[in-house]
Amino acid sequence: MSLKKKVAAFVTAAVMTASMAGCADTSYVLTADGDNINAGIYIDYMFSAMNQQIYIWQYSGVTENFFDQKVGDQDFADYLTTTAMDNTKKYAAVEKLFKESGLKVSAEDMKSINNDISDSWENGHEMYEKEGISKDSLKKVLVNSKKEEMLFDYYYGTDGKEAVSKDVLKKYMDENYLRFKSITISKSTAEDDATKEAENKEKQELFEKYKGKADGVKFADFDEIIHEYEEETAPEEEETTEAAEGEEGKDTAADESSEGAGTTDESSAADDSSTADDSSADDSSADDSSSQADSSSAADNSSEVVEESSVSSFEAEAAESADAEVSADDTVEISADDVGEDGTIDLSSLDIGDDVELAEDGTADDTAADGTADGEATEEEEEDPYEHETFVNYGSLTDETLEGDYGKRLTEVKNAEADKVITYEDDNAFYIIVKGDATERTAEYLEDETNFDTVLHEAKDKDFEAKIKTAQEGINFSENKDALDRYVPKTVYEKYNEYVNKNSSSSTAANS
Repeated sequence: MSLKKKVAAFVTAAVMTASMAGCADTSYVLTADGDNINAGIYIDYMFSAMNQQIYIWQYSGVTENFFDQKVGDQDFADYLTTTAMDNTKKYAAVEKLFKESGLKVSAEDMKSINNDISDSWENGHEMYEKEGISKDSLKKVLVNSKKEEMLFDYYYGTDGKEAVSKDVLKKYMDENYLRFKSITISKSTAEDDATKEAENKEKQELFEKYKGKADGVKFADFDEIIHEYEEETAPEEEETTEAAEGEEGKDTAADESSEGAGTTDESSAADDSSTADDSSADDSSADDSSSQADSSSAADNSSEVVEESSVSSFEAEAAESADAEVSADDTVEISADDVGEDGTIDLSSLDIGDDVELAEDGTADDTAADGTADGEATEEEEEDPYEHETFVNYGSLTDETLEGDYGKRLTEVKNAEADKVITYEDDNAFYIIVKGDATERTAEYLEDETNFDTVLHEAKDKDFEAKIKTAQEGINFSENKDALDRYVPKTVYEKYNEYVNKNSSSSTAANS
């Protein structure tokens, strides 16, 4: 071969290599036992963790430079990639266990999921497309969440393989729950030192007064002390005069002053951390080439990184990517060839997962009943006999929580005697607390179906996670480095904020 031809061949090979490198398939982030898992699922989990952590930071006053922060001992970006990968592998394990269980997602549940996805897509398709999000992956995340819920019931529900009785749950509650009533007297938040000192002096006097009143009062009688405190500290209603006839624009001061006069129950949300889940990340080509029949996965999609957007999760993939399950808002079309001689439908002939049930009309998205009858009147709620009680699972608190003010306060309650009034003080407030006997309430508490389910999860979630972890360890995973290099946390964050800023500008222009 001449030198000229050798050079030409070399150039051609180099161009082909570069072209192939530029067209790396980033539509999937992992293979699990040879099956592709959409990149969008990984990104959705990443955005979920991002949303949750940023919400916590914003709540505590950190509103910028998020990627300079740490979560525990990890840089924020490392925390996000680790969390996203862990959840993606968990997704695969849930799919594996669900398939082995023989369970099926009902048509009613699919309809509900499809409706949720359609609503999200209608409200946020512009953002989804910017990030490369498809309905396909959104559905997979939500369906996987439903599968995880069904698996938990499969093992631990009333008729589950390892069903948990009320007696067992009562014993769990008796050993782990705290029951108490309290008065919380918040300290001053004034910035002026003189004002703060004066207000805290009044708070201290109020604390001493009610500490004396509560001395020797039993748990059952402590409501009287709480009511007295509430009456003394409730905002006074301003006197209002009747507006002259025909005069417009005046509201009574009484309406304004009556708002916000709440209880002082310890169980207020101030002690609890709210979190929200969501996820997402890169270009719209992310899942373009994906034609794998991935099953599904789940992430809680709730609070946003930026308040202006109402969309809660997104992923990196094209809207038109294929999926083996029913599309988010379309029914399955049935032809005469699909119906057998006995009138049944051969599922193998349809492009739908075999763990999704079809409704009688052959669709996978039958409407589900809302559980309420038309015109059904809501009964007047009875007075809550436990209005001023806090009933909390002390045994489920993490070491980190126990090291904080809330955990330390609960530890004081745990170590106290029943019917014994104790006091506690931290930088935020004074507390007057009386402990009750949790065992007197646990049996009744479990009679409520929602309460039973909550306690069941508290008691068995760790065991369930262990089952998922075992299934995960039995899966052969192979990571797609090109996809992982492409869908990084800062890209997810920047693209989302580009979307928000663009739409905020458009909104401002439209209103000007």
